[in-house]
Amino acid sequence: MVVGDETDEQRRRSPRVAAQGIECRLEMRTRVRLVDISLSGALLAADAPLPVGTRAQLRAGVGAGSFCPDIRVERLGSRSDQGVALGWGTVFLDMDEASRRSLENFLRKASE
Repeated sequence: MVVGDETDEQRRRSPRVAAQGIECRLEMRTRVRLVDISLSGALLAADAPLPVGTRAQLRAGVGAGSFCPDIRVERLGSRSDQGVALGWGTVFLDMDEASRRSLENFLRKASE
């Protein structure tokens, strides 16, 4: 089955066909602001909403080290009247040992 109308086909070099049974993944980058952080998760702020349950990888510098945990969005906050970014309550699913040490060092220094 060819997809598209005649106008679409005129711009294409080859015809499109319907893709059934193919699972795809879209990698998306967006800038977020770290609002607060603990050993188990973080509150992030961003302009783009993500559905609860979304899994992602957070990449940041925490203290003097790098920090790269896998996260899951657990809850969404609301925008303020002033248009401040939407809050994402996240939990850490997995992180490498270097990320864990960076986070622990950062939290220890921040609580002194």
